[in-house]
Formats: sequence, C-alpha cells, structure tokens
Amino acid sequence: MRLKLDRDIEVTEEFREYFSRPPELIITKESQLEFFASKTLITVGDVVTATAIKFNIVPKLSIVDLKTRRNNYSTDLPDKWDRVVHVKNPAGKITVELWDAVEESLRFKGKTLMIVDGEEDLASLPSIYFSPDGAIVIYGVPDKGIAVYEVGETIRSVVQSAISKLTGDGK
Repeated sequence: MRLKLDRDIEVTEEFREYFSRPPELIITKESQLEFFASKTLITVGDVVTATAIKFNIVPKLSIVDLKTRRNNYSTDLPDKWDRVVHVKNPAGKITVELWDAVEESLRFKGKTLMIVDGEEDLASLPSIYFSPDGAIVIYGVPDKGIAVYEVGETIRSVVQSAISKLTGDGK
C-alpha cells in the first residue's frame, strides 16, 4: 500500500533524534561518490549536490534549499537537470507539497532539481520511501562526511513506520 500524506506533518524531537543518528555507511572522501554514478542517485542538500556535480554526476533528483548549516549557500548550479521544481517546506516539517513533489519527481523520466523554500533536511524520508530498490540516497553529515542509504524493503519500511506514527496512522 502506497503511503499518502493528507496533511503536513511536524517531526517530533524524538523522531528528529532518531533520524539524525549516523547511518551505517558514511563516506569521507568526495571521490567515493563516483562509485554511485551508475546507480539511481538522489542528493539531499546543497553541498552534497554540488559535490556530485563536481564529479560530473547528475542525480536523478537533487533537493536543495540554497543554504548550508542555516546560512546562505551560493553555488552556480549548472543547467544539467531536465526541469526545476520549487516547493515550500518549513523547518521540522514534511509538507504534502514536498512529499508529493518527491514522488512525482522520482516517477518523472528525466532528472529534477528541487529547490525548497524553507528546509530540505527531512526530504531524505520521502526520497527513501519513493525511490526504487537499489537507488542511493545521500546527504551531508556536518563534520563527518556523506550519509549513504541504499534503498530496499527494510529501510523503506522503517520510513513508512515512522511516517505512519507521525501522522497518527500507526499508533
């Protein structure tokens, strides 16, 4: 059953802590991104997106908010995506608009750059949920490296369970 949001959700402190735990795999050298060039790649964050582009990897979906560590991040994002989508998503929330835009972008045949007005940090959750098995979702972990998640049934069910709890559907 496909999980559908019918309202914006606020991610509680408990779940923020849960989702901010270090993943099983963190890469610490930018050049290690080249290992994922042949996979469906989703980047969440400005620096990790710019790093992928630096290595001539154009992700299937790149989600940025033009900030890093809550400060403006100025980078010239090249015209390498097939389309650009703008969404609103306040800090600490996952809006229906973001959720639906991620789903639609991953169904789109081409590559999408999503620019978030607000904060993109939690966009990794719908990215993991809607990505095909074997896709790689990456985001930056400040002062540590790049978090790497290979999408599959297990991680998708963890995300589904957490979202269901946050929406009150999985008490």
